[in-house]
Amino acid sequence: MRWTGWAAAAALVLVMVIFLARYGRDLVDVFLSGDPPAAMKAFLGELGGWGALALVLLQTLQIAVAFLPGEPVELASGMLFGGFWGSVLCLIGVLLGSILVYFGVSRLGEGMITAFHDSEKLQCFRQLRAFQNARNAEWLTFILFLVPGIPKDFLTFVAPLTPMKPWRFLLISTLGRAPGMFITTYAGYHFLAGTWQMSVLLYGILLAGAAVGLLLYRKWLR
Repeated sequence: MRWTGWAAAAALVLVMVIFLARYGRDLVDVFLSGDPPAAMKAFLGELGGWGALALVLLQTLQIAVAFLPGEPVELASGMLFGGFWGSVLCLIGVLLGSILVYFGVSRLGEGMITAFHDSEKLQCFRQLRAFQNARNAEWLTFILFLVPGIPKDFLTFVAPLTPMKPWRFLLISTLGRAPGMFITTYAGYHFLAGTWQMSVLLYGILLAGAAVGLLLYRKWLR
């Protein structure tokens, strides 16, 4: 099973390298533009039939490279492919990115974590007893991924340090991300469709959840 994961991660790395070599400069322009969601929509639209594959790869990259924002990708996905299929494509990318990170950390060790995250945060995580039991770690992981506003990239990187089995973590984290991702993609769809009231309502729900999640996350850190 572990070799299967490493093989999948290696294949993803190869595809991502080819993709970035071809479109890396365009992506930098997208994320540095004044309106990243609109720029992302235009970029994916120019790719035509390859747009769906490009979106999955972009979502994969967003998970693997922790400092890239995910909202432009999710909004553009909803605008181009609708709320449902846009969410499905984003979730595929999330799953692939999580596989890449999980087996990358398993293979390369903590050096891969500290390359993207603060080493002090890693040391604090090691002291949390809740993640030292597999069942508790699974429930806590699902809750943390479910609540908007809680930084999820770090949790993806440190998952190999917990007793959770890899495929259970991948399933739990993907399901936990799903509700927030559906809200974002449907917000993008309604914004493009002109029903901006629904878009505002969905974002209001997401922001309210994010505010609660941020407060819980800060309390958890203390």
